[in-house]
Amino acid sequence: MNWLLLAGGHVFDPEDRGIADVLILDDRIAAVGPDLLAPTGIGEGEVCSVADRIVLPGLIDGHIHVMGASGLGGPTTRSTDLQIERIAGAGVTTVISPLGADSLSRGIPCLLARAAALECEGISAYCYTGGWKLPVPTLTGDPQADVAFVDRVLGIKVAISEPLAPLYGMDELCRLAHAAYTGGRLAGKRAVLHAHIGDHPEGLMPLREVQRRTGVPRDRLLAIHVNRNSGLWKQAMEYARDGGSIDLTAMQRPETGHPEAIRPAEAVQEALAAGVPAARITLSTDSGVPYPRLDATGKIVGLYMAGPEAILGTVRELVAGGMNWGQAAAFATRHVADLVGLGRKGRLAVGSDADILILDAGGTVDRVYGRGRLLVSQGAPIVRGPFGG
Repeated sequence: MNWLLLAGGHVFDPEDRGIADVLILDDRIAAVGPDLLAPTGIGEGEVCSVADRIVLPGLIDGHIHVMGASGLGGPTTRSTDLQIERIAGAGVTTVISPLGADSLSRGIPCLLARAAALECEGISAYCYTGGWKLPVPTLTGDPQADVAFVDRVLGIKVAISEPLAPLYGMDELCRLAHAAYTGGRLAGKRAVLHAHIGDHPEGLMPLREVQRRTGVPRDRLLAIHVNRNSGLWKQAMEYARDGGSIDLTAMQRPETGHPEAIRPAEAVQEALAAGVPAARITLSTDSGVPYPRLDATGKIVGLYMAGPEAILGTVRELVAGGMNWGQAAAFATRHVADLVGLGRKGRLAVGSDADILILDAGGTVDRVYGRGRLLVSQGAPIVRGPFGG
């Protein structure tokens, strides 16, 4: 057995625990508290000082395209695999990936294989079955069976109120919501219907109708990209006040080619002021997608592949707006873990996976551990994929 004692950091689990130590045994957290003693007689280990550092749970990106996405601008706009060094370097230790708009040339078997590779490289990787295609893409031919029998699958992806996506009839949406919910119960999972919401004015009305018809709990009907325009955002706040789950896309903001978007940190603050429970809000990035590269005048001059750095950037903005580090990080740690039932993720607690993000006093990534394995040291990734740059 190997051990590691992180000593003297400011620990947010994500509750503020003040100056404390974190003891890791192999891949789990064994103790959190002040003045912990280094273990003896149980194997090799070391004491690492994290004084003057911020110690957080590793971030969870609940909507990230780990094998790339899009292609709606033609074959040259199909992005490529996100490499482990870019994910871990952003402080992300757990990913949940759906298929994107191109659910034809990319499929669920390839998505599961890419997730398995990232798991081998050091982070935790999960997927959604389904996608932008009817019938929805699956591994087994049955979306409920995918959820029930494939451990890595945490729900079903659909795209609604989206002019570019196939038109799901209400009966089909109800069937898929039922498949996610019931498949999850059969597997002992907290599976969700993971719904991309587009710019069509009907917005969240299809999810509300699904809930009315099926009785599936509203918090299992997760609405994604809800900060993309002001009309949808107003619907989303009401939906979350009524018990629904909403996810803000950290990459969607005016400076990234989304002129109608509400900046995610501003959206969080507005939602909390409007009485939305914090636990009903999560943050993700939509990274792996090609985004427009803009010149100084706002003209599109090319493309770049968005990365998961936007989560930590949003967390910093929330801290600058008055939250402590734990409160801000909870939108991409504990809240996500609770939403999809990842009981060992999103917390620095005894028995949790040793997924740990350590920041310097300015909020820059210093070290990252994935299940006790050092992935980033002094801000530099030390684990790299075989095909990275």
